[in-house]
Amino acid sequence: MMKQNILRYLFLLLAIPPILISCNGEFDKVIPESPGLDTNITFRTPKVLVIIADGARGTSVRDAAPVTPVLQSLLRNSIYSWNGLSDTSKNNATNWASMLTGVNKEKHGVLGTNFANNNLDDYPLVFERIKAANANARIASFASSEIFREKLTTGTDVSESFPNNDEALKTRMVDFIKSDNANLILGQFSGIELAGDAVGFDNSFPAYKEAIHSFDTRVGELIEAVKGRTNYKNENWMIVITSTRGGKHTLPLSENDKTIFSNTYSNIFTIIHNPSFKQTFVARPFLGSSFSGKSVRFMGDPEKTVGLVSPEISPNFNFGPDDDFTVSIKVRKNKNLKNTSRGDFYYIWPSFLGKRNNVLWGDAVGAGPGWDICLYQNRWRVLMSGGTDFIRGAEIVGLDVSGDSWHDLTVVFEKKADGARYVRLYTDGVLGVTNSVSGVVGTPTEPVASAVKLAGTPNFDNDDPMRIGYAPGESDVNFGKIDINLAELKIWKTALPESVIQQYACDITMNTSHPYYDHLVGYWPLGEGTGNKMGDKGPFVADFTLQGTYRWETFNDLICSPPIANLNNKVPNGIDMSVQVLNWLNITRQEKWKLDGRVWVSN
Repeated sequence: MMKQNILRYLFLLLAIPPILISCNGEFDKVIPESPGLDTNITFRTPKVLVIIADGARGTSVRDAAPVTPVLQSLLRNSIYSWNGLSDTSKNNATNWASMLTGVNKEKHGVLGTNFANNNLDDYPLVFERIKAANANARIASFASSEIFREKLTTGTDVSESFPNNDEALKTRMVDFIKSDNANLILGQFSGIELAGDAVGFDNSFPAYKEAIHSFDTRVGELIEAVKGRTNYKNENWMIVITSTRGGKHTLPLSENDKTIFSNTYSNIFTIIHNPSFKQTFVARPFLGSSFSGKSVRFMGDPEKTVGLVSPEISPNFNFGPDDDFTVSIKVRKNKNLKNTSRGDFYYIWPSFLGKRNNVLWGDAVGAGPGWDICLYQNRWRVLMSGGTDFIRGAEIVGLDVSGDSWHDLTVVFEKKADGARYVRLYTDGVLGVTNSVSGVVGTPTEPVASAVKLAGTPNFDNDDPMRIGYAPGESDVNFGKIDINLAELKIWKTALPESVIQQYACDITMNTSHPYYDHLVGYWPLGEGTGNKMGDKGPFVADFTLQGTYRWETFNDLICSPPIANLNNKVPNGIDMSVQVLNWLNITRQEKWKLDGRVWVSN
């Protein structure tokens, strides 16, 4: 009898599908803790229905509750949010690609509807990943966009389009769901976006609200088709309903905190539903502290807004090959009014602070020694050159500073015991490098928390004035002109330790309580509010004199708001969809895929 019981036990262990064991073990390592499931469940065949609504602004869908009874009925068994995030690029192709690859645009490379220079071979669609794991998996995609069908359905068994005809699309999906045994069925709907483009993306426009209501009705028919399947009781359906992006709308001042969550283009909703899920609402995270005052708006060519310290005082801010020093400044990027195709806050290389009279690369004719702090795509960089074996210099790129809020940027130059000079970049007190330089290899999505060792014997001394704002050498007419507000500039003649930077990065004042107050060689609050002088409270009284076209602006914003990249795992994001689908279908996530999305509930 004992032998028989042991054999039965071994047989049961062997009968458990290996893929379930390996999948759960893998995801335990790579995802945050997920909301719990009810315990009274049985293992059934996992299936997924994905419903995408282009142009459905998350808070508008939330506020349309009286006309969305289907969506509301799902919430009691869903993980959901009305404040999810999409990419800021404002085009559907980029967001579709992020949703279907599970990676950000910096990886998949889809920046427009022409799909030029994309990296979809390196970061394939979720359909292809499913097929690679299970060649017998059946996948169907139904789209209201022909571009979607043509460019983003590789790996599907069924791919059909119904251009701008959501009703025909829904009817076909209902018939397919009832009769086919696909593992993944996806529908992409465009009716809400079409209404938004015509009248506006807000419920105050009846046509937009009615489009949300029509979408809700169609969702109800799709779910009823799922529940009506002959084999439904043996299937375990996860239903994902989400929007590609929002759309243009001017929020009331009381609702606009000027963070990414007030970007009406990026505001999406997400509902992840299964009858066994416990209701879990994902709210907006903490977004920073209040910061108010007055500041100059620094513009590039042709305004050429610049503040200069006099030639007599500027030499006090030369730091030779043996000098340590630290520079810290509060920065608010304004939306790039020239071109937003790569995001609202994307700039290429313009300088806004430094001791050098141009932004040319190190060994370019006329470049000369010195250092600059510049905008760099959605990030920022320090460009420096000069000295023995350092003529060409180096550029070190920091973390993301997108969003219409203030950030603290701090750069530390330090000579260490090995005789070499090192540079550390902190964004809101967080150490991070996002490019490849001097052996440090970082990326926008995978920064490296490391100091960078400079080659040779750098020497930044020059005869140029200490400068804030515009510098000659701005290059790109669409992305190369600064548009930025600045405050609280501080320079210490010492290398601040990391603990001090982390503690004081988001402070908006400076006084004698600061442990390195006595090491200050320059402190400019930059908040006079009028006139052409920005006074220095440091020992050299190195006031900036404003030149070019400038204006003082009153601001009331947040400071040290988390960058978009850090918010991806705080609220549901477009890039999460593929990762959630793979998890539900018990396909093990592999580190080499370098996926950016997270799982909100494990299967």
